[in-house]
Amino acid sequence: MARKGAFVIICENDKILLVKRTDVPAWDLPGGGVWKDETETDAAIRETNEETGYHIKILYKIGEYLRPEVNDTQFIYQAVICGGEAISKGDETAKLKWFEKTSLPLLMIPHRKRQIKDFFASYKDIQITLKEPFIIKLFQK
Repeated sequence: MARKGAFVIICENDKILLVKRTDVPAWDLPGGGVWKDETETDAAIRETNEETGYHIKILYKIGEYLRPEVNDTQFIYQAVICGGEAISKGDETAKLKWFEKTSLPLLMIPHRKRQIKDFFASYKDIQITLKEPFIIKLFQK
């Protein structure tokens, strides 16, 4: 079955909000899986609130990132904070932190740096097919 994920890039003063995940020791964009009968934008809003405590408004879709090797599509949006309060930690969140666009953490979920780069290049509604890093392929066998 094909998986879909919806994630947001929240940028303030050239800093990107990232979430340190509890399930793997890596930083990620706020977001997660799209439920059956849920739109990608609704999933991005719901997941961001669950992981950060913030209420957001989606501004536009940066792109769809197809990952055929793992049967996954990731929808990446630009969003702004319009309410709520940051959580210090939660069920899926070990930590929240704002990072300079030039100082992103080393351990990030695959392809996130590419998606952030596309955001800063002002891409809108692009569709990209991604190749999985070698390490991901090792775990699929």
